[in-house]
Amino acid sequence: MKGRGRAHPSIRAMPLILPPDVLAQFGIRSLRPTQQRAIDALSDGRDVLVVLPTGGGKSLCYQLPAVCGLTPAIVVSPLVALMKDQVDALHRRGVPAAQLSSAVTPKARERTWAGLEAGDVALVYIAPEALGVPKTLARLAALRPRYLAVDEAHCISEWGESFRPAYLTLGAVRRSLGDPPTIALTATATPRTRRDIVDRLALRDPLTLLAGFDRPNLQLESEAVIDERQRITRLTNGARAAPGPAVFYASSRRETERLAATFRRSGLRAAAYHAGLPLSDRSRAQDAFLENRLAVIVATNAFGMGVDKPDVRLVMHAAPPLTLEAYYQEAGRGGRDGALARCVVLRSPSDLDRSRQRLAKASVTTANLQRLANLLVPSQRVESDTVRSQARLAWALGITEPSLATAVRLLVEEGLVVAAPRDTGQLRILVSDERLARDCSIACDDAAFVRRLLTTHGPLARSGLTLSYRQLAESAAGDAPERILARLAAQQIAVWTLPSFAWRVRRTPTPHEADALVRRHHIRTERNRWRFEQVANFVSTSRCRRAVLLRYFGDAQMSVSCRSCDNCLAPR
Repeated sequence: MKGRGRAHPSIRAMPLILPPDVLAQFGIRSLRPTQQRAIDALSDGRDVLVVLPTGGGKSLCYQLPAVCGLTPAIVVSPLVALMKDQVDALHRRGVPAAQLSSAVTPKARERTWAGLEAGDVALVYIAPEALGVPKTLARLAALRPRYLAVDEAHCISEWGESFRPAYLTLGAVRRSLGDPPTIALTATATPRTRRDIVDRLALRDPLTLLAGFDRPNLQLESEAVIDERQRITRLTNGARAAPGPAVFYASSRRETERLAATFRRSGLRAAAYHAGLPLSDRSRAQDAFLENRLAVIVATNAFGMGVDKPDVRLVMHAAPPLTLEAYYQEAGRGGRDGALARCVVLRSPSDLDRSRQRLAKASVTTANLQRLANLLVPSQRVESDTVRSQARLAWALGITEPSLATAVRLLVEEGLVVAAPRDTGQLRILVSDERLARDCSIACDDAAFVRRLLTTHGPLARSGLTLSYRQLAESAAGDAPERILARLAAQQIAVWTLPSFAWRVRRTPTPHEADALVRRHHIRTERNRWRFEQVANFVSTSRCRRAVLLRYFGDAQMSVSCRSCDNCLAPR
């Protein structure tokens, strides 16, 4: 029997009717009990927390209510690529969905706003950072959204995998939107993480639905290796013996490319996938894997979210990941069709030692935080050498780059430092006045564009001019800035560069604030060490591996033996 919380005034307390053709539209015959209960509670105006394992159908819990008339709905999603995949999938099913993100052009964003205001868009996906823009939040609030969905909700908790500071604002965002019913969804959340999600989103008497973390068709294994040669041999043998598609996870971009090349030399169809690759290369590799033109994909943790391939038969980690949340998310890519999948982690004593050293490597002091803020002040000029080079800034402070990254993250979380807009860069005019006047190959519009910049900014346009896309658009007189910049670069008329490391300082921290941030860092360091020790226990234990994993997530149903992990299957 379903409990009831306080209903949102825009929703009547009545069950949501799902016509059979709607389920067929999504390629399913019926909903799972957890999905049905989540949808019913949301339609009653009740807040919901859903914890479903990877492949458990979380997205249907917030997509189907909008398809059936609870519109507009706002979906907070952490990754632009994930938004695109979901919006594209909804379009294929005839569902009017859109995204408000940096991946779409300003014109496309305005079309989305127009569609929302006209009632023609059912779901809109948006990143948590975008909700920090007052104008965006005000426009969304004016739409009176019927409900708010927070995907990957574990990002709101410092005890959750992939903590993301922008998620901390979602409680205030929810109030600004009129306090709509909210559904929070995640695949991996310990009891502490679940409490954080409820508290920080201010969920009212939420219906908490736990489908159980156990995936009985995943055969959990850990293998010891002596050295790197044996590791490569085990990985290669595993790829060759896999009875179906295989996903291999490596800890670095360089390692993914090295391992993929090793597999290709062995005659396997393999490709690397990581965030450093161009988007076109990542899309090509992902599509080839989904269409079975690749047998193996070797990836960092950038691969996985939103990738729906049901027949992965082997998931292999070249080394232990840093958290059990990350491990189970990635292992969960296997066997989504319910058939057996092996999930293997390779380990060596040096792996565990290196990870412990890595977790202890980033150190932060009060003095370093204040010095960093002072050094970043000149970053109003994007072309500043100090800002453009992360390595140079770390050298100037006398700290390591991991320590620098940690210090910047702390200042950003406190709102003392903000990222410079990524559409702001440096334009440098290369063409001489003589060539500009005589070269007939330069289009008239492009020549006029360059002359306007030279007239307005003078010599600075030749030494390096910091401009935003908005300023470029004003000088472009109607043409798209990206097209003009591409033509100018192709003819070596001008060059446009974006900063690799740019920040703006609102104010420097007081000694008291800096001390508090350093204490926060020390608490996190201890937390991360504890979480890694749970990984070390999982990969090294001689007990039932599944029981160790499930206990970590607060699911203690497995007490003795699962009879399907490597320890339980091993002869006594």
